[in-house]
Amino acid sequence: MAADGLPLLARIQRYFERDLWTIETAPVHPVRRVGITAVRLVVVVVRALIDPQLNLEATALVYRTLLSIVPLLAVSFSLLKAFGAQYRIEAVVARMLGPLGASGAELTTHIVRFVDNLQVSVLGAIGFVALFYTVLSVIERVESALNRIWHVRRPRSLARKFSDYLSILLVGPVLVFAAFAIMASALNYWLVQRVLEATHTTWAAVLMARHGAPFLLLVAAFTLLYRLLPYTGVRLRSALVGGVTAALLWHVAGFWFAVFVAGSTSYTAIYSGFAVFVISLIWLQVAWLVVLAGGQVAYVHQNPVSYVVVRGRPSLLLRERTGLGALVQIARQYLGDGGPTRPIDLALTLDAPLEVLEELIDDFVAAGLLVRTIDPDGVILARAPEQITAVDVLDAVREPPASRGVEPPAVPTPVTATLRRRDDAVRGALGGVSLRALASASSDAWRALPAKDDRAA
Repeated sequence: MAADGLPLLARIQRYFERDLWTIETAPVHPVRRVGITAVRLVVVVVRALIDPQLNLEATALVYRTLLSIVPLLAVSFSLLKAFGAQYRIEAVVARMLGPLGASGAELTTHIVRFVDNLQVSVLGAIGFVALFYTVLSVIERVESALNRIWHVRRPRSLARKFSDYLSILLVGPVLVFAAFAIMASALNYWLVQRVLEATHTTWAAVLMARHGAPFLLLVAAFTLLYRLLPYTGVRLRSALVGGVTAALLWHVAGFWFAVFVAGSTSYTAIYSGFAVFVISLIWLQVAWLVVLAGGQVAYVHQNPVSYVVVRGRPSLLLRERTGLGALVQIARQYLGDGGPTRPIDLALTLDAPLEVLEELIDDFVAAGLLVRTIDPDGVILARAPEQITAVDVLDAVREPPASRGVEPPAVPTPVTATLRRRDDAVRGALGGVSLRALASASSDAWRALPAKDDRAA
């Protein structure tokens, strides 16, 4: 039995469930900070790979991929024809399906042949629109999955979806194939040849071109995905951590999946001609699970405290501190430049769980304390800060507008009287304290403010 009364197993469980995520890493030694971050990432990856919700999201993405793989390649093929690089599509598809072994090569040949025979010009207007919708739907599904990981409650507007998705669809294939073309021909540039002759490091350059460059390209692709696609503010550093993790998982999963395919003969014996299709489905499931696990790592790297809070049950004290703190910060913005405040900026400023903060903002909007803005996207006070009291905020936190009107359970009269006395005491102590007083007074000045005299208002 430990000194705190808990057995060793319970202490270990508490460490991985709570203490690991609430450690303040800024003041600790850099080596220990790296160790804590590494342990966090390992725990997150393991949990993500066995998370039923993420596996369900990966399954949904497999279905969307089967519907959109040929239209996506057809659109990319049409775009690349303008650059004369349409024949590089086979190399990219072959690299993505490489873990399938001989089945991957066979499947690549069929897909490329099918895409090459697809005539986009004869589809007509309705067929062309349906083609683009099928392609955009898979991007929308990926964004939806990443938004759920980041606990984003409001998705992109329809206009933003159209412009952002179209940009990804038009620019993405060109950048990917351009990068592959640069890597493929890098060793032929005269400057590279001179450097290799002077340093005698041809073997290292070849190794880098074959393994290092594709890995860095994969890291860049995942980093951009986690940075741009979630409809929230993602730090570049967190997106990079998620990108590196996803790239490593991709290579590890690809290696072991190739070993599994090479040593497995039962699938061919059982499924016969359908074995290629079954193995492809399994690989797509693994691939999308890796993508979502990398997104989970990026989220936890940026919001470690939110991760443990969302997995548990946020306390009323946490909701009160987060809600009142958010309103004070919004009031300071109101008294400053008067512009709207983004929820992600509030979460970073308060070091508060984004999921809890987004839920509270919805409650404040419903209570008439906040108003959402569209351009720029954010929230602003619905009334002047001197017209909103701390009691108004705490009431909205304790009893959200959606739950009002529901009859409470019958309790003995002394209980009701006790709760009423508590509410009256809170209103008597804080009824005269407005958001303006909280936002404009310094810490020392606030300690000197009378409880019922809102002089700053």
